[in-house]
Amino acid sequence: MAREKERTVEVETDNGKMKIVVRKPSNRVSSEAQRAGALVWTKCIQEGVMTKQELDQFMKEKGIWSEGKEKEQEDLVQTISDMEKELYLGGGKGKSLKLSEAKEKALEMRRTRSNLRELLSEKISLESNTAESLSENAKFDYMVAGCTFREDGEKVYSSLEDYEQRSDDDIAFMAASTLAELLYSVNKDFEEKLPENRFLKKFKMVNEDLSLVNADGITVDTKGNRIDSEGRYLDKEGNRIDIDGNPLDEDGNYIPQLEYVDDLGLGIGDEDKPEPEPEAEAKEVEHPKPEKKKDTVKIHDKTDS
Repeated sequence: MAREKERTVEVETDNGKMKIVVRKPSNRVSSEAQRAGALVWTKCIQEGVMTKQELDQFMKEKGIWSEGKEKEQEDLVQTISDMEKELYLGGGKGKSLKLSEAKEKALEMRRTRSNLRELLSEKISLESNTAESLSENAKFDYMVAGCTFREDGEKVYSSLEDYEQRSDDDIAFMAASTLAELLYSVNKDFEEKLPENRFLKKFKMVNEDLSLVNADGITVDTKGNRIDSEGRYLDKEGNRIDIDGNPLDEDGNYIPQLEYVDDLGLGIGDEDKPEPEPEAEAKEVEHPKPEKKKDTVKIHDKTDS
């Protein structure tokens, strides 16, 4: 299969979408890049920048990277290798393996690989400032500047200095990552190709982002608890909760589940509670006065006598 010599990619910029063509360096560009790297190497040595060999010795003297850490690195690498064999070959433990056990083995590989990366992070960070690394960076930058073109064939960068001044924008980032893929076979799906992730993806235990999912495709943690893309716990309805299932608001604060009372046991702090109506004042009731009886005079009829 013929190797790819150039690649056209689309970049989203502040002014809209733009297509660039990244080509593998010609012999002339490679030679010029080699010279640019050599000049940086010489300058680094003149200015006292450490080589990798000097850095290794320095880290051992300062206890930054000891023989114990070297042994720990070797052990972690061997452990990952052994677990891969157990996951795919059984490790001499039979011809079958429960899917649940295989899943746990894959997750354990993830954790072990993460421990290895954490162990190496400080060493790798320091090595990036050695004479060799700075020289390689200069060589690579020169190639990016000379191998990035517009669709019409015009160069995107007029010089190495032009690229360095614009190296933080989206076009430069895309150009550099694309050239790295062409030159060094850097795979954008590197994580997906790791043996533990290939297994998890084959049995639909992870999504496209390699996050764990349950049988319904819902993102979960290693214990099966539902979570969102940021790792926050959710209930069945998708509302935020803590690890114990207590409800939280959108900012992660607890939602009160209590009625607060004062020392007399009366409810307080409830703004929605209606105010009690004021008691009606006692009014003085006027009783009607009894009507005064009129005096009556009995008139004797003459016939009564």
